[in-house]
Amino acid sequence: MNSEIYHPINLIDCECSINSIDYNATDLIVELERFDNKGIVRVEFKEVFAYRVTLEHFRITEVMDGLTLQPLYIVENSSYLKEIMATGMKVLYGTSLNVTHYAIKTAEHIVDILTTEDYIIE
Repeated sequence: MNSEIYHPINLIDCECSINSIDYNATDLIVELERFDNKGIVRVEFKEVFAYRVTLEHFRITEVMDGLTLQPLYIVENSSYLKEIMATGMKVLYGTSLNVTHYAIKTAEHIVDILTTEDYIIE
């Protein structure tokens, strides 16, 4: 089985913690507080099919290939995406969807997001 590979998106240049998470049935907004005291970064995901929030100490981050201090990633060979597709998403939407697995890794949490849209950073 291919292992997941985390590709950093180099738009936020420091570690962060989660300030807030807001989901309105289609869109997810994650506000990240920067550790360099340069304020809050807002990351918005539209048309979210699924997301999950995990306390980091419940997941073995040492085996997550490609992790850096960056908080935002695209996940290749996503087991989460495969699991969601296998449990009914493929039946509902077909195989033509181009779903991307984004991950936000902070000091305390990992947020996994499945969406067909690009993220927006404010």
